[in-house]
Amino acid sequence: MSVEHRPRILYVEPYEAGSHAAFTRTLTAGLAADWTVLTLPGRHWKWRMRGTAAWLARERSRELRGPFDAMLASAYLPLAELVGLAPSLAAVPRLLYFHENQLAFPVRAEFAGERDLHFGFTQLVSALAADVCAFNSAWNRDSFLGAARELLDRMPDAVPEGWVEAVAERSVVLPLPVELPDHAGAEGAEVPPGPERAAGPVVLWNHRWEHDKGPERFFEALFRLADRGVPFRAAVCGERFREAPAVFEEARARLGPRLLHWGWIPERRAYLDLLARAQIVVSTARHEFFGLSVLEATHLGARPLVPDGLCYPEIYPPEFRYAGEAALEGELERLCRAWTAGTLDLRADRRAWTAPFAAERVLPRYAERLGALADRAVPLARSRGPR
Repeated sequence: MSVEHRPRILYVEPYEAGSHAAFTRTLTAGLAADWTVLTLPGRHWKWRMRGTAAWLARERSRELRGPFDAMLASAYLPLAELVGLAPSLAAVPRLLYFHENQLAFPVRAEFAGERDLHFGFTQLVSALAADVCAFNSAWNRDSFLGAARELLDRMPDAVPEGWVEAVAERSVVLPLPVELPDHAGAEGAEVPPGPERAAGPVVLWNHRWEHDKGPERFFEALFRLADRGVPFRAAVCGERFREAPAVFEEARARLGPRLLHWGWIPERRAYLDLLARAQIVVSTARHEFFGLSVLEATHLGARPLVPDGLCYPEIYPPEFRYAGEAALEGELERLCRAWTAGTLDLRADRRAWTAPFAAERVLPRYAERLGALADRAVPLARSRGPR
């Protein structure tokens, strides 16, 4: 960063969980700056998007007065509201980071046609209050801007001219800086012939247990393969919240003898150990703006099998993508049977795909962006201190 002193950066994350929390840790530990970090636990996402600005303005007013050279906030924050309620932030250059966007987020089937557009509008207004809008993938950026145009075209009148164009001009793609694991198994060691090989490859699910990750698609494919006697074992992990789709309990009952693992793994090393044992990592996501879990498993040697869309074409070659549920099932069967027969190895060293997302490669891009913002900070923002 090019400011003469150590830059002072305000960081706001209303939803500190999962990849958001990993982003916070990696960014604040990896960039030399004086960080003021304000976070809230990763729960009640709707309330976070509606209430965070008022809470921060009332409960963290002293911290918000700075002084700051730049601000970085997650798009869960209603940024325009916070700047209005904490006027000192108006003088601070601001970067808004989109881990996901609510205009492209899928609606649960039972709520089809009932999308609450206010969350998308909140992010669209927040984008106007930011100097830079950073997205973790081109798919995230493009889906947000495309949906924003469609949404504003439906409004009856008084739509500001050039709203989406202004957001597009300040939009950039900045991937997540990922702490890629240095872990045994990344070299692609395979299982030798024997009873374990005969049991079939380990098919991994390591996503949040929520509807948008498409668990029904994944388990229905496994149910049909099991009914046909296709050899495989399954490892199911990932974060579970209070309510999980009912298919998980059905899967636990129907796939019981084939389950190598079931449930959340709180200890990082044990989680990596499981990833390093997987032959195939599958995504059946209905949305994916970056895909950290598949990236980690791929880094440790698993063969990815991902949808031919969303963010995945930005990372994975066509032969590792499928189009439609029938293609998923057919490819899974082919891979499982060939691996069990010993005619195909699935694990391999694919770290060349994941290396561009390593924290040490990506963090300098954040430093450059935040440094450019800090250089634009007006003297008022730099000099204002506690009163």
